[in-house]
Amino acid sequence: MQIKTPLSEGGLSWLAGFNKRAKVQPILYLALFEHLKKAIEQGTLRAGDKLPTHRALSRHLQIAVATVSKMYRYAYEQGLVQSTVGKGSFVASFPVMAQAIRAQGHQCINLSIIKPQLSIGESYLAKQLAQLAAVPQISDLMDYNAQGSLTDRRAAKDWLLSQRVDLSGKGISICSGAQHALMVLINSLTDEGDCIGVESYCYPGIISLASQLGRKLVAIDMDDQGMTPQSLEQACNTQPLKMLIVVASHQNPTTAVMSVARRTEIVHIVERYKLKLVDDDVYGFLSPELPPISNFTASDSFYLTSFSKSVFPGLRVAYIAAPEQYKARIDAQIRLSIWMPAPLMLALATRLVFAQEAAEIQHLQSEQASRRQRIAAKLLVGFEYLAQPTSYHLWLKLPAKFSSDSFCLALEKRGVIVSNATYFNALQTDPCAAVRISLMAPATDDELIFALHIVVGLLREKSEESSRYST
Repeated sequence: MQIKTPLSEGGLSWLAGFNKRAKVQPILYLALFEHLKKAIEQGTLRAGDKLPTHRALSRHLQIAVATVSKMYRYAYEQGLVQSTVGKGSFVASFPVMAQAIRAQGHQCINLSIIKPQLSIGESYLAKQLAQLAAVPQISDLMDYNAQGSLTDRRAAKDWLLSQRVDLSGKGISICSGAQHALMVLINSLTDEGDCIGVESYCYPGIISLASQLGRKLVAIDMDDQGMTPQSLEQACNTQPLKMLIVVASHQNPTTAVMSVARRTEIVHIVERYKLKLVDDDVYGFLSPELPPISNFTASDSFYLTSFSKSVFPGLRVAYIAAPEQYKARIDAQIRLSIWMPAPLMLALATRLVFAQEAAEIQHLQSEQASRRQRIAAKLLVGFEYLAQPTSYHLWLKLPAKFSSDSFCLALEKRGVIVSNATYFNALQTDPCAAVRISLMAPATDDELIFALHIVVGLLREKSEESSRYST
């Protein structure tokens, strides 16, 4: 007799296809975890979905409660599940991101998170905080102030102009970081069930947002310049695309940079099919010679950038430049989601912009990224990877016999964490064998060199094994 669990105890449809008899009993909890993980990655389970109770899941699968509890505990440790006493277990808000970007407190050398070097901006930060503390009536920065002061808005305009953004006919909105800006734009410009075009390998935050907000991602094939016009055209002819999100400079994770010609081609397709173009330009400062892709069209283009990659990750300020007719709609979404950006954070960003110190930090970060890329190039000779001279990261293609999963697991056992290609795969099917390595994450060059030696050692070890078996 088939045992069913009431819907009030959490849906069970995600368990379809799970066969406990095909698994070895000592690792049954891991098999169940992998099934849960796959359901989340494929969108069968979305952020916030209630999961069955331990006892209900045990009863449905006819396995021990202890096995279910062990699976839930492991899922919680991996960032897939959130639990609240008295309420139960739920799919975490951003489960893909939790895996792609690991916590800083981990014992390993963490090459999984893309961020600027904190030490570069430390003296600037200390000076501005000291000056800010001396401002008369500083408590005003703890008051309500939707969309910032006039000074904050002027700083936003100055910063965007310094990034070569064409502001003709555009209004500026201020968000709490780029992830928040993406959420605001998706909610403002699309409806639940709408299709959004993205690079076939893209930022995990977009995958999480689409899952949480009920949008369907359409993966656009890529080459060494990023999204290809041919694949985009085909998607427009076969899918009801409403929006296209593009990272035209130093794409995450592949580091692809679109040429001016490629940007022009993509924009022509966007205009022909009347898509809303979101230009996610958080890495644009690393190629200052290239104008933002949103500059290439006068139609519905939306530019966004933030300080999280160029200055400080904790400086949670982002700017959106959008056609004036959409500004009220965007600002309403900002109020709905956070009411307002934190005035104290805005004041700090504004001071850094007006003092030209944000620009100085940004330039120094670019120089540091270039130095780190040269270090990596010397150590990774003979291995295939994608990179740019000033990218914060690289995309390492793994040798035959290596999967992304096995490589990441083996590397973590040796004390280094990188990001698995699976986390960036928009389709969540058949990921390539690759990993993203952040070169800017380690605090020192020596720490990076030490970590890369471990990476190279594992690559060579596997290559030598393959050679022995093939002879």
